[in-house]
Amino acid sequence: MTSGTNPTRIPVFVDLDETLVKTDLALEQLTRLVFRPDHYGGLISSGREGRSHLKRYLSDQVSIDAAHLPYNAEVVSYLEAQKVLGRRIILATAADITVANAVAAHLGLFDDIIASTPGQNLKGTAKLAKIKELAQGPFEYLGDCAADIPIWQDAERVGYINVPSAVRAQVSSGTTVALEVNNKPSWVSALLRAMRPHQWVKNALIFLPLFFSHSYSDGALVTQAMLTFVAFSLLASSVYLVNDLQDLKADRAHQTKRNRPFAAGTLSPKQGLMSAGFLMIVALSLSAVCLGAPITVLLLLYLAITFLYSGWLKHYSTIDVIVLTCLYTLRIFIGGVAIDILPSPWLLNFSLFFFLSLALMKRYVELNDVKEQGRDHSRGYLVTDLLAILAAGIANGSLAVLTLTLYLNSDYVKDTYTSPMLLWLVAPLILFWVQRAWIRALRGLIHSDPVVFALKDSVSRSTLLLTCAIVIGAKYLDIGAWFQ
Repeated sequence: MTSGTNPTRIPVFVDLDETLVKTDLALEQLTRLVFRPDHYGGLISSGREGRSHLKRYLSDQVSIDAAHLPYNAEVVSYLEAQKVLGRRIILATAADITVANAVAAHLGLFDDIIASTPGQNLKGTAKLAKIKELAQGPFEYLGDCAADIPIWQDAERVGYINVPSAVRAQVSSGTTVALEVNNKPSWVSALLRAMRPHQWVKNALIFLPLFFSHSYSDGALVTQAMLTFVAFSLLASSVYLVNDLQDLKADRAHQTKRNRPFAAGTLSPKQGLMSAGFLMIVALSLSAVCLGAPITVLLLLYLAITFLYSGWLKHYSTIDVIVLTCLYTLRIFIGGVAIDILPSPWLLNFSLFFFLSLALMKRYVELNDVKEQGRDHSRGYLVTDLLAILAAGIANGSLAVLTLTLYLNSDYVKDTYTSPMLLWLVAPLILFWVQRAWIRALRGLIHSDPVVFALKDSVSRSTLLLTCAIVIGAKYLDIGAWFQ
């Protein structure tokens, strides 16, 4: 800076994507439409006209909730301080003008806006030309990437927001650095969180046919089941990544889900899509090479159902919980196909009732949260549906236990187990867990997915371990001989 220049007289221009906010808004909008075939025509036609037209199409189709965006707190604080000093603050972004207007209206910091409009994509040198036209002299620019290099090189003062060292090296070392922010966490740790490995416990259902057929001493079958578990878990994680990208708007408005990596801006949409694609390829390749065509086809079926659910079916009441139930049951069926021992109709029947009860519990918890927030509906449900969901959930849990008791009277149990009467201890255990879980949900003590609750709840873990012990004991212990 020249010695006679007063910094407070220099306007501050600030970029939007990954500078003022921690994410790329246009890319977020695009990911919302990638799995919506009804928008493909619009995406293609607007894309042919140029990036600026594509951005306008995205802005028209996907609104931005400016109040819940992951703003970079250090940048906002800096701008607020400069505003107090009387400096002009200008939002200078390649994003569409409608997006820029929404952000500016929420923050109330900006004296002017430079943004893309149909026919004019303001990035790099194009943005620099507009900045120089508006600044009419020295200016300060806050940015984040290589596209900002020509602007930094022309700026009197610069701000680096999570800028790679290789990019910084291309800017004159004599430039005054007004602000430097390095608060972006490792994308690897953020990706691991977004993959939700704790949810892989659901995929343990794959082992049920192995367990109930008592084939766990067969090393080859155990290996097959393990490989199936790994392939399914990687595929499920890819779906979690896509789902979180689809649910960004809702997650950011949620009290706890706003801390998820995509919603919080710690993982970019680009990284998420690339990782999801990589995980899908690895999972399906592992299945094709090691598990065979039947498992691969079933994994593709799971993938198709989950994408239908995420993009469409989850917004319709009742069908959403039926689909969730089928996805749980599909895990059991896949586990049976993997070891060439199909699960019994009794197990599949129990699964349908039991997991429908859990799916309804999840909706009950979510809808109860909606009610406490003062809203009257969510995902096709009204808060007035709470009583119906409660009744249906408890009823289906009870039907699952009834199915279990009928199974205990079957000839299969008598022929398979050494002490079949011992299995009757399982019925009250499952009934206890179902009723207890619903009571806790009714009291507001379950705040998320019931499976997550079961993982963290010591009583649930003890119930599961005791159930497994009883089943193994009934198979190998001759209780009747003890009384002879």
